[in-house]
Amino acid sequence: MMISTDALFSTAALVLGLAVAGLMYRMEKRPRKDLRPRLFPTTLVLFLGMMLALGAGFHLLGLAGLKPPPH
Repeated sequence: MMISTDALFSTAALVLGLAVAGLMYRMEKRPRKDLRPRLFPTTLVLFLGMMLALGAGFHLLGLAGLKPPPH
């Protein structure tokens, strides 16, 4: 069985997006040692990781043949 490159790249993007979002969520929930703000924008990267995972998930659903209902 051959796997298309679209499905392969979409699955990799889904895994990468979920991994980035999970890592950023973990960094957000860690207790701080002091009150200085972080220099790394974890909330923005968390949002971008979730958007990547969401887009890749919808792309995989489209490749599987699932179409939105007609208007």
